Amino acid sequence: MNHWDEKFDAHTNMYGLEANAYIQNVFKHPVTERHKVVMLAEGEGRNAIYLAKLGYDVTTYDFSKVGIQRQNMRAQKENVSIHAYFGDVTDPDIVPKAQFDYSINIFGHVPSAGKRAMFQNLIESLVVGGQAYFEFYAKGQLDYQTGGPKDVSMLYDVEEIERMLKSFSIRIHRLEQVEVERYEGDAHHGKALVIQGHIEKSKSFQSKCLDIL
Repeated sequence: MNHWDEKFDAHTNMYGLEANAYIQNVFKHPVTERHKVVMLAEGEGRNAIYLAKLGYDVTTYDFSKVGIQRQNMRAQKENVSIHAYFGDVTDPDIVPKAQFDYSINIFGHVPSAGKRAMFQNLIESLVVGGQAYFEFYAKGQLDYQTGGPKDVSMLYDVEEIERMLKSFSIRIHRLEQVEVERYEGDAHHGKALVIQGHIEKSKSFQSKCLDIL
Protein backbone atom coordinates (compact mmCIF):
# COMPACT_ATOMS: atom_id res chain seq x y z
CA MET A 1 0.00 0.00 0.00
CA ASN A 2 1.55 3.30 -1.09
CA HIS A 3 1.16 6.81 0.34
CA TRP A 4 -1.95 7.58 -1.70
CA ASP A 5 -3.57 4.25 -0.88
CA GLU A 6 -3.12 5.06 2.79
CA LYS A 7 -4.60 8.55 2.40
CA PHE A 8 -7.65 7.39 0.46
CA ASP A 9 -8.11 4.40 2.74
CA ALA A 10 -8.25 6.73 5.75
CA HIS A 11 -10.48 9.40 4.13
CA THR A 12 -13.40 8.53 1.86
CA ASN A 13 -14.20 11.34 -0.59
CA MET A 14 -11.13 13.21 0.57
CA TYR A 15 -11.61 15.90 -2.10
CA GLY A 16 -15.39 15.82 -2.03
CA LEU A 17 -17.91 14.55 -4.56
CA GLU A 18 -18.30 17.62 -6.75
CA ALA A 19 -16.08 18.24 -9.76
CA ASN A 20 -13.42 20.93 -9.58
CA ALA A 21 -14.80 24.41 -10.31
CA TYR A 22 -12.35 25.04 -13.18
CA ILE A 23 -13.50 21.84 -14.89
CA GLN A 24 -17.16 22.75 -14.36
CA ASN A 25 -16.50 26.16 -15.91
CA VAL A 26 -14.79 24.68 -18.99
CA PHE A 27 -17.09 21.69 -19.52
CA LYS A 28 -20.58 23.02 -18.92
CA HIS A 29 -22.92 21.20 -21.27
CA PRO A 30 -23.80 17.62 -22.27
CA VAL A 31 -22.26 16.41 -25.52
CA THR A 32 -23.74 14.19 -28.21
CA GLU A 33 -20.39 13.11 -29.67
CA ARG A 34 -18.33 10.83 -27.42
CA HIS A 35 -15.15 12.90 -27.23
CA LYS A 36 -12.31 10.99 -25.58
CA VAL A 37 -10.86 12.41 -22.36
CA VAL A 38 -7.85 11.20 -20.36
CA MET A 39 -7.45 12.32 -16.76
CA LEU A 40 -4.11 12.08 -14.97
CA ALA A 41 -3.86 11.49 -11.22
CA GLU A 42 -7.66 11.42 -10.97
CA GLY A 43 -7.84 10.10 -7.40
CA GLU A 44 -11.33 8.99 -6.37
CA GLY A 45 -12.84 10.13 -9.66
CA ARG A 46 -14.99 13.18 -8.93
CA ASN A 47 -14.02 14.95 -12.18
CA ALA A 48 -14.21 11.76 -14.23
CA ILE A 49 -17.75 11.03 -13.07
CA TYR A 50 -18.83 14.58 -13.86
CA LEU A 51 -17.50 14.37 -17.43
CA ALA A 52 -18.90 10.88 -17.97
CA LYS A 53 -22.34 12.19 -16.99
CA LEU A 54 -21.98 14.88 -19.66
CA GLY A 55 -21.39 12.18 -22.27
CA TYR A 56 -17.59 12.09 -22.59
CA ASP A 57 -15.65 8.84 -23.04
CA VAL A 58 -13.42 9.03 -19.96
CA THR A 59 -10.15 7.24 -19.22
CA THR A 60 -8.28 7.79 -15.95
CA TYR A 61 -4.87 6.98 -14.52
CA ASP A 62 -3.93 7.06 -10.85
CA PHE A 63 -1.18 5.66 -8.62
CA SER A 64 -3.65 4.52 -5.95
CA LYS A 65 -5.43 1.19 -6.29
CA VAL A 66 -7.81 2.36 -3.57
CA GLY A 67 -8.58 5.44 -5.65
CA ILE A 68 -9.17 3.32 -8.76
CA GLN A 69 -11.53 1.06 -6.82
CA ARG A 70 -13.47 4.11 -5.59
CA GLN A 71 -13.71 5.44 -9.15
CA ASN A 72 -15.20 2.19 -10.40
CA MET A 73 -17.60 1.88 -7.48
CA ARG A 74 -18.91 5.40 -7.93
CA ALA A 75 -19.22 5.00 -11.70
CA GLN A 76 -21.37 1.93 -11.13
CA LYS A 77 -23.46 3.78 -8.54
CA GLU A 78 -23.94 6.76 -10.86
CA ASN A 79 -24.70 4.45 -13.82
CA VAL A 80 -21.90 5.76 -16.03
CA SER A 81 -18.91 4.07 -17.66
CA ILE A 82 -15.25 5.04 -17.23
CA HIS A 83 -11.97 3.26 -18.00
CA ALA A 84 -9.83 3.45 -14.85
CA TYR A 85 -6.20 2.28 -14.84
CA PHE A 86 -3.52 2.01 -12.21
CA GLY A 87 -0.31 3.74 -13.24
CA ASP A 88 2.34 6.32 -12.46
CA VAL A 89 1.67 9.47 -14.51
CA THR A 90 5.39 10.33 -14.32
CA ASP A 91 6.11 7.28 -16.49
CA PRO A 92 6.25 8.81 -20.00
CA ASP A 93 5.02 5.58 -21.58
CA ILE A 94 1.98 4.98 -19.36
CA VAL A 95 -0.65 6.80 -21.46
CA PRO A 96 -1.44 5.87 -25.10
CA LYS A 97 -0.20 8.49 -27.52
CA ALA A 98 -2.34 10.55 -29.92
CA GLN A 99 -5.60 8.98 -28.74
CA PHE A 100 -7.54 11.66 -26.85
CA ASP A 101 -9.42 14.87 -27.63
CA TYR A 102 -8.86 16.26 -24.13
CA SER A 103 -6.34 15.66 -21.35
CA ILE A 104 -6.78 16.91 -17.80
CA ASN A 105 -4.79 17.11 -14.57
CA ILE A 106 -6.45 18.72 -11.55
CA PHE A 107 -4.20 19.02 -8.50
CA GLY A 108 -2.29 15.90 -9.55
CA HIS A 109 0.98 17.09 -8.05
CA VAL A 110 4.09 14.98 -8.62
CA PRO A 111 7.70 15.12 -7.39
CA SER A 112 9.88 17.68 -9.15
CA ALA A 113 11.82 15.03 -11.08
CA GLY A 114 8.60 13.73 -12.64
CA LYS A 115 7.00 17.02 -13.68
CA ARG A 116 8.22 17.04 -17.27
CA ALA A 117 7.18 13.42 -17.85
CA MET A 118 3.73 14.22 -16.49
CA PHE A 119 3.40 17.11 -18.97
CA GLN A 120 4.69 14.81 -21.71
CA ASN A 121 1.80 12.43 -20.98
CA LEU A 122 -0.64 15.34 -20.87
CA ILE A 123 0.43 16.52 -24.34
CA GLU A 124 1.49 13.35 -26.18
CA SER A 125 -1.79 11.65 -25.31
CA LEU A 126 -3.66 14.20 -27.46
CA VAL A 127 -4.56 14.09 -31.11
CA VAL A 128 -3.44 17.14 -33.09
CA GLY A 129 -5.79 19.94 -32.11
CA GLY A 130 -6.55 18.25 -28.79
CA GLN A 131 -6.90 20.42 -25.71
CA ALA A 132 -5.20 20.04 -22.32
CA TYR A 133 -6.47 21.67 -19.12
CA PHE A 134 -4.81 21.75 -15.73
CA GLU A 135 -5.03 23.40 -12.34
CA PHE A 136 -2.16 23.14 -9.86
CA TYR A 137 -1.28 24.90 -6.66
CA ALA A 138 1.22 27.72 -7.09
CA LYS A 139 4.33 27.98 -4.94
CA GLY A 140 2.74 30.87 -3.08
CA GLN A 141 0.02 28.49 -1.88
CA LEU A 142 2.25 27.63 1.08
CA ASP A 143 1.28 31.01 2.56
CA TYR A 144 -2.43 30.15 2.33
CA GLN A 145 -2.35 26.75 4.07
CA THR A 146 -5.68 25.71 2.54
CA GLY A 147 -4.57 22.57 0.72
CA GLY A 148 -1.91 21.05 -1.46
CA PRO A 149 1.59 19.67 -0.91
CA LYS A 150 3.81 21.15 1.78
CA ASP A 151 6.90 20.48 -0.36
CA VAL A 152 7.46 23.60 -2.48
CA SER A 153 9.25 21.56 -5.16
CA MET A 154 5.93 19.86 -5.98
CA LEU A 155 4.23 23.23 -6.54
CA TYR A 156 4.47 25.42 -9.65
CA ASP A 157 5.02 28.89 -11.01
CA VAL A 158 4.16 30.12 -14.50
CA GLU A 159 7.79 30.47 -15.60
CA GLU A 160 8.61 26.88 -14.64
CA ILE A 161 5.71 25.54 -16.69
CA GLU A 162 6.66 27.74 -19.65
CA ARG A 163 10.19 26.30 -19.58
CA MET A 164 8.88 22.73 -19.61
CA LEU A 165 6.43 23.44 -22.42
CA LYS A 166 9.15 24.82 -24.72
CA SER A 167 10.06 21.30 -25.79
CA PHE A 168 6.56 20.55 -27.13
CA SER A 169 4.69 21.62 -30.24
CA ILE A 170 1.73 23.43 -28.67
CA ARG A 171 -0.26 26.63 -28.52
CA ILE A 172 -0.80 28.17 -25.09
CA HIS A 173 -4.28 29.60 -24.85
CA ARG A 174 -4.10 30.32 -21.13
CA LEU A 175 -1.41 30.04 -18.48
CA GLU A 176 -1.77 32.23 -15.42
CA GLN A 177 -1.62 32.39 -11.67
CA VAL A 178 -4.94 33.27 -10.05
CA GLU A 179 -6.45 33.46 -6.60
CA VAL A 180 -9.56 31.30 -6.26
CA GLU A 181 -11.90 29.83 -3.68
CA ARG A 182 -11.73 26.04 -3.47
CA TYR A 183 -14.01 23.98 -1.23
CA GLU A 184 -13.30 20.35 -2.11
CA GLY A 185 -13.87 17.95 0.76
CA ASP A 186 -11.66 18.32 3.82
CA ALA A 187 -8.42 18.60 1.83
CA HIS A 188 -9.05 21.86 -0.09
CA HIS A 189 -10.87 24.48 1.92
CA GLY A 190 -10.71 28.22 1.34
CA LYS A 191 -8.89 30.86 -0.65
CA ALA A 192 -6.03 29.43 -2.71
CA LEU A 193 -3.33 30.42 -5.20
CA VAL A 194 -3.35 28.25 -8.32
CA ILE A 195 -1.90 27.98 -11.82
CA GLN A 196 -4.55 27.38 -14.47
CA GLY A 197 -3.66 26.29 -17.97
CA HIS A 198 -5.25 25.55 -21.33
CA ILE A 199 -2.95 24.35 -24.10
CA GLU A 200 -3.51 22.85 -27.54
CA LYS A 201 -1.40 20.26 -29.31
CA SER A 202 -0.40 21.61 -32.71
CA LYS A 203 0.96 19.84 -35.80
CA SER A 204 2.90 16.66 -35.07
CA PHE A 205 4.76 16.15 -31.81
CA GLN A 206 8.02 18.04 -32.27
CA SER A 207 10.63 19.47 -29.96
CA LYS A 208 11.51 23.11 -29.35
CA CYS A 209 8.42 24.73 -30.80
CA LEU A 210 6.27 27.03 -28.69
CA ASP A 211 3.51 29.23 -30.02
CA ILE A 212 2.18 31.44 -27.24
CA LEU A 213 -1.08 33.25 -27.89
